[in-house]
Amino acid sequence: MQTMMSPRSVALHSFVRCVSLRSKTVAAISLALAAGAVAAVAPAHQATGFKLTEPTADSITVWTRVTRDAERAPDDGPLPITHLFDRTTGQEIPLSNNATYSNARPVITFPAGVDLGSIRGAAIGGAGQTRVRYRAAGSSAWSTTEWRDADPQRDFTATFSLTRLAAHSRYEVAVEARLRAAAAISSTTAGGFVTAPTASDNAAATFVVMSCQQYEDRDRPDGFAIYPSMLALKPDFMVNTGDAVYYDHGPVHAINVDLARYHWARMYGFPTLRDFHRQVASFFMKDDHDTLTNDSHPGDRTGDLTFADGLRIFREQTAPSEPPYRTLRWGRHLQVWFLEGRDYRSSSEADRTQTPTILGPTQIAWLERTLAASDATFRVIITPTPMVGPDRANKDDNYANKGYVVEGAEIRALLARQSNLTVITGDRHWQYVSHDKTTGIEEWSVGAATDSHAGGWNEETPRPEHRYLRIKFGGFLSGSVTPASASAPAALTLRLHDTAGKIRFESAISTARP
Repeated sequence: MQTMMSPRSVALHSFVRCVSLRSKTVAAISLALAAGAVAAVAPAHQATGFKLTEPTADSITVWTRVTRDAERAPDDGPLPITHLFDRTTGQEIPLSNNATYSNARPVITFPAGVDLGSIRGAAIGGAGQTRVRYRAAGSSAWSTTEWRDADPQRDFTATFSLTRLAAHSRYEVAVEARLRAAAAISSTTAGGFVTAPTASDNAAATFVVMSCQQYEDRDRPDGFAIYPSMLALKPDFMVNTGDAVYYDHGPVHAINVDLARYHWARMYGFPTLRDFHRQVASFFMKDDHDTLTNDSHPGDRTGDLTFADGLRIFREQTAPSEPPYRTLRWGRHLQVWFLEGRDYRSSSEADRTQTPTILGPTQIAWLERTLAASDATFRVIITPTPMVGPDRANKDDNYANKGYVVEGAEIRALLARQSNLTVITGDRHWQYVSHDKTTGIEEWSVGAATDSHAGGWNEETPRPEHRYLRIKFGGFLSGSVTPASASAPAALTLRLHDTAGKIRFESAISTARP
């Protein structure tokens, strides 16, 4: 059995193990590594593709990652062996879904001949460089960034900020990878994106929103059916509201940094995800399972992974803007707010002595200020967890739960003062549209990413506040803005889809203001 190693150590270990070398050569490699020169195992690859994030009218971020192998490892491969021991008593602790191991010492080993890069679904990072080429669609001239080293301290990722782009335009993009300076380009992945219209542009818009994708509940061998279904709508942008991975589920829990990164690599190495994200710009929002564990708070830890580690790894893997709460203007008619639900919530210890908070005072003040300043026809609040619900009585993690009733009422009252506003939420594993009887706010829940991950409510007992309720099936939400014309005002229509893309419910959420 072998103990867990860093990606750099794994790469060298695999090279030395897999190639027959004389002892003199092995010694030479060791000396080279000590001097900072990493031996070349194979050309640079992009098994996890690239992501296009945070589009605006004149900019976008391109997230890239260099991998050791060209494709993710098979999904029927071996798994690491996990043992957890209580740090105080030494007794072994069994793995359990949704659990937090706050006082556990993890011991990770691998079967003989297996390493971190060859376990089930793995796409381990590797040394190399990337750059981005881009041009306006139809143009013959490419712009090219400088080559950038993949950062081994950030899971061999690199990000590029493309600026001075033209508004309301389609761009082509190609991400290239090579092993080192002067080496041949060994991987090229092509895609494209659109930039936002300006705030004065009477423009159409199409966007999609999804949530809660668990690796063990995928519904296709190559990933998830909702990705080609969403892509078929040709959205301008996509929003993932959180739980993009589930650190605390399945046979491999993310109880250290290496295993947390493994969760991201095996998920975003799936062909359906790679194909989607190279063609559609995205906004990533975090929730509990892709930060640490179920209902996690600042200050928590599980095994050797801390809440702070989770925040850092999320930024590393999704390249969000800072601060993580932000707003997007997409033409004259649409403005979207992305709320941050983990970074600023109070700790479990603080909740015992003060009024619990989810958004925190700074974010709430920003929300109030930016809502008041907006002149967009339609305002859409996207939140990782519900503001209206209803939710189950045994939960206490969102504004629909009793623990956050004070701040929840404050936030709903704030939103109710705005015209033409609706709320879209993730986190809940069932689709619903509900109407808050006190404030009149309407909330749409996008549901889980697959049918097998759906559930959590009784479809036979809808509440009076439910306009729509669908429990046992997964899906996603889409929104479309129809611009104003000489004969009609602008319109915003929201739709709940099943995983195949079929519309299950749709409604115009409001009418345009004069």
